[in-house]
Amino acid sequence: MNETSPRSRYWLSPGIDVPAEEEVSVLSASPCALRGFYYDRNAGEAVFVPPADFMAESPLWRIDVLDDITADVQRTRTHALVAYFRECGMKRPSVPLSRHFEAFRAVCERAGIDVLDELEALLVLDHQFRCRRL
Repeated sequence: MNETSPRSRYWLSPGIDVPAEEEVSVLSASPCALRGFYYDRNAGEAVFVPPADFMAESPLWRIDVLDDITADVQRTRTHALVAYFRECGMKRPSVPLSRHFEAFRAVCERAGIDVLDELEALLVLDHQFRCRRL
């Protein structure tokens, strides 16, 4: 995602967005939906069961498609992590940002949520962007 890409209605700040419907248009004149994703709203669990037509494609094609999906899922996950960090930080805005990072990592660790080291830099940029807008 770059800043010339269309923004979704969920855009938070530069670099913090989910894939937008307009991005489908770059695929081709006839994009196809991939069935096979299931989730349990109450349990917060999900599974991907690839359909037979997907599995009938060549392994290299499947890798390419799955890499694209993985990148978009990762963008959406990063968006959720930033939104969660914001939500956690709203409770005590007077606490220094470094303490928010420590607490956020601890909460995520207890919940079994992996947080990459690079996320902290993105959170700092998001925080600076929001402070400039206020």
